[in-house]
Amino acid sequence: MKRAIIVIAVLLALGAVVFFSIRAGDRKKAIRIYLEEVEHRDISRLVKASGEIDPRIKVNLSAHVIARIEKLFVEEGDSIEVGDPVLELEKEAFVAIRDRAVAELSIARSRLRQAEIELEDNDLKLQRMQRLADELVVSSEQLESAQLQHKSAELKLEQSREAVIQAQASLDKAEDDLSKTTIFAPLSGRVIELRAEEGEVVVSGTMNNPASVIGIIADLSEILAVVDVDETEVAFLELGQSTELDVDALPDSTYTGRVVEIGSSGFQRNRQPDVTFFKVKVLLDDPDEVLRPGMSVRARMNTAEQTDVLVAPIQAVVDRPPLADEDEPEEKGDEAVEEQDEIRVVFVVDDEVARQRAVETGLSDETHVEIVSGLEAGEKVVTGPYRSLKDLEDGDPIKLRKQGSDENEDED
Repeated sequence: MKRAIIVIAVLLALGAVVFFSIRAGDRKKAIRIYLEEVEHRDISRLVKASGEIDPRIKVNLSAHVIARIEKLFVEEGDSIEVGDPVLELEKEAFVAIRDRAVAELSIARSRLRQAEIELEDNDLKLQRMQRLADELVVSSEQLESAQLQHKSAELKLEQSREAVIQAQASLDKAEDDLSKTTIFAPLSGRVIELRAEEGEVVVSGTMNNPASVIGIIADLSEILAVVDVDETEVAFLELGQSTELDVDALPDSTYTGRVVEIGSSGFQRNRQPDVTFFKVKVLLDDPDEVLRPGMSVRARMNTAEQTDVLVAPIQAVVDRPPLADEDEPEEKGDEAVEEQDEIRVVFVVDDEVARQRAVETGLSDETHVEIVSGLEAGEKVVTGPYRSLKDLEDGDPIKLRKQGSDENEDED
């Protein structure tokens, strides 16, 4: 009997252990979380993009004749004034062509004078022959011959005039080509690139082949930051928007500017074929001489701003299905339900339990998001860790953890 009582007691004890173990397993372990307080502050929506520094005005120097470079008057980096010589091409062949054109024009003019004299002489002969024919002194055949000679003299004069015009045109072209053997600066600025050396042959452009680019002159008084903006953000941009710029080569300097041009057609980068970008140009307000074309630049364009609004850490706002007691859409049917599959929420703490709360958000920057409704200043929201917040649900038990503590503490 005593032995039976002992066995029953042992079985009851084992049953109790199993029961409480199951109950303990059913209770969800408290999730360790971080909390941060929502507060009032200014917030801006920034569009970020990268690109490079580029002069607003720059021109390519090209040759309009084919010749060898005889002398360069500038070096890359030199300052230059409009009208200053940049380089000189070999002139000998062009001088010879010009001199020959001068001679040909002189010959053509001489022939024109001769044709004019011959026509005057034929005028007199024809008049005399006409009088003699009237007096029946000469035959009609002799008169017709005089008339033909007069017409021939007129034709010769017309041809001589055309020859003078052609010779003058040849001379004009020869002089123009000769003038093009010296290339002058079309604007004041700096030689930012020089692609030719003395002795090289430069090629003029044709319909199918572009001319050789000898160099580039830029006006550095107006500097642009030309950046690539993602298609998802370009719609936020407007002309005149303020921009902050950081140049990688000048880490201690920050520049300001304004948007002056927004590209109208998109393009894809080779390394990102699935993303469309738009070229945006920002004019710097006060560029200095240390800026160089081609320097890498990062732009932050302020597209919207709110002052003294309620904000929460951006990582605290997540998407979740609405709770049963949260506002339902007025529309009925599958379409309304689908639109409410997920809403923007935060998690607050109520008696060591996470409570989901729907919020309406506004502007956001890199770290915070505007809370239009759903929270009040001073309330605290769950901000992480990410692994905990990702799986957090309404009603989960939580436990506050210290910032910087090891996430492995969640396993205790």
